[in-house]
Amino acid sequence: MIIFIFFAIWTQILIQNAKREQEYLPRVFAQYIAYTETYMKNSEKYAELLTEVFGRYLQISTHDSFAEDMWDYVSREFTQKIPLSVIIAGPDSIPTIWTRVKVASDSSFADLSPQSQEHLLKQMQTMMMTPLYDMGQLTGYAFYSKPVSFEEFITRIDQAVVVADRNKKPLFWHNLENVERGSFDGFNAQQRENLLSQMENMREVPLSNEADSLGYIYFTAPKSLTYIRSFVFLELFIAVFLILLGSYGLLLLRRTEKDTLWIGLAKETAHQFGTPITSLMGWIDYLREKDSLNKEELGKIIDYMTTDLNHLRNVASRFGKVGSQNAPVPTDMHSILKDMVAYFSDRMPHLGARIDIHLISKIEGLMIMVDPELIKWTLENLIKNCVDAMTGKGGNIIITASQKDPWVFLHIRDEGKGLPRSQWKKIFEPGVTTKKRGWGLGLSLAKRIIEEYHHGHIRVLESTVNEGTTFEIRLPLHHDKGKR
Repeated sequence: MIIFIFFAIWTQILIQNAKREQEYLPRVFAQYIAYTETYMKNSEKYAELLTEVFGRYLQISTHDSFAEDMWDYVSREFTQKIPLSVIIAGPDSIPTIWTRVKVASDSSFADLSPQSQEHLLKQMQTMMMTPLYDMGQLTGYAFYSKPVSFEEFITRIDQAVVVADRNKKPLFWHNLENVERGSFDGFNAQQRENLLSQMENMREVPLSNEADSLGYIYFTAPKSLTYIRSFVFLELFIAVFLILLGSYGLLLLRRTEKDTLWIGLAKETAHQFGTPITSLMGWIDYLREKDSLNKEELGKIIDYMTTDLNHLRNVASRFGKVGSQNAPVPTDMHSILKDMVAYFSDRMPHLGARIDIHLISKIEGLMIMVDPELIKWTLENLIKNCVDAMTGKGGNIIITASQKDPWVFLHIRDEGKGLPRSQWKKIFEPGVTTKKRGWGLGLSLAKRIIEEYHHGHIRVLESTVNEGTTFEIRLPLHHDKGKR
C-alpha cells in the first residue's frame, strides 16, 4: 500500500512537470515572437535615428570644426537616444563613452572600480564592433549589442528542437542525440539519416503566415511524459508481482492451516481414543484381580465394556468421515437435538456453579438431509464450548431450532464469559482458542462439517463480554416426502 501511495504521489508530480514542460516550448516561442516584435519596433526607431544623424551631418558639414562637432554629437546626444547597449572606445580599445551597460556613465574608465572595468571589458567581447575612421585614420571603435539569432535562441531550450525550412530541410537543431551543430548540406549520408530519423519521432508544428509557409519546428514530448509511461509499466509489474506474492502467501497460509488442522486432528483422535481405552484397560485389570464373578457382576462389566467399544467405534467413524465423501440421509433433526440435550443434562454439574441445558424446537417431525454422526459431533463441540465458557459461573444453555425457507436455523446460546468482536471470525480458525488448555480444533472442525459437508453456514451471531455468546448454524432445508 505504501509503495502504491508513493507511486501515485510521484505520478502526480510528473504530470504537473509534464504540463509545465508542455507549456514551456510555446511560451519560449511566444517570448521570441515578442522579442522579434520589439526588435522590429526598435529597427523603426533606429531608422529615425539614422535619419536624424544624416540631417545633423548635413547641418554641420560646412563647419570648420566638422569632425569635432560630429564626434560631440555622436558621443553625447546620439548614444543617449539609441535603445541599444553602446560602448565607444579609443584606438587602444579602452572605453571612453558607454550607455545602457549597467555601469555608471558619469565617470571615466580610470575612475571605475576594478569590477566595473572588468564588466565593461567582458560586455565588449559579446557585442558587435565597428571601427571608426577619420580621414582614413583609425580613431576608435563602436561596440553595440546585437540581436539574438534564431539559431542562438533555440540553444536556450532544454528539449530537443529542430527548425526546418518550407521543404522540411533542417536549418538549426539542438539537444539531438549524436548530432553535432553544423550545416545539413555538409553532413554525410549517415549523419543526415540520423537527424531525419529523429525528426520522424518528434512533434511537428508548421510556421506560416497568411501568404506562405515559412517552415517547421520539430520538438520532443516532455521528458516527464516518458517517465510517466515508464512508471505505468513499473506499477503494472509491481502489481503483478504483489498479486503473485499474495497468491503464494495465500497458498502457504492454506497449507499451514491444513497442517495445523491435521496436527490438531491427530491430537484430538488420541484424546478421544484415550478415554475409552483407559476404561477398557481398567476393566481388564479388574477382571484379572477377581478370582470369581457372579453372573450379574459379569453382565454389568460386559455392558460397560460394550459402551466403551461403541464409543471407540463412533469416534473412529467420525474421524473416518472427515476428508471423505459422505452421502447425507434424511434425518429427524428434532430427535438429534432432543437426544443431545438429554445426554448432556445427565452430565451437567448440578452442585456449586449449576449449568442447565434447555431445548426450544419448532421443527418437530422435519426431515433434512444431513450426516447424523457429523452433526452430532458438531453439536457436541459447540455445547462443550458453552460449558467451558460457563465453568465456575453457571447459567443456562438454550438451544432453539426453527425453519424459514430455504434454511433450518439452530441457535446455541450460553451465559458464559463472551467474546470480543475481534474474535468472532478468528475463533473458527485452526489453532485459535480462548481456553488455557486446548488445541483450538473443535470449532474449526464444526465450521468444516457445516460449510464443506453440508453447504450451510456457522457463525457467532452475537456475543457480549461477561454476558454470553450465541452461535448460529444454518442448514439447507430439504423437505422429505415422508414427513411425519
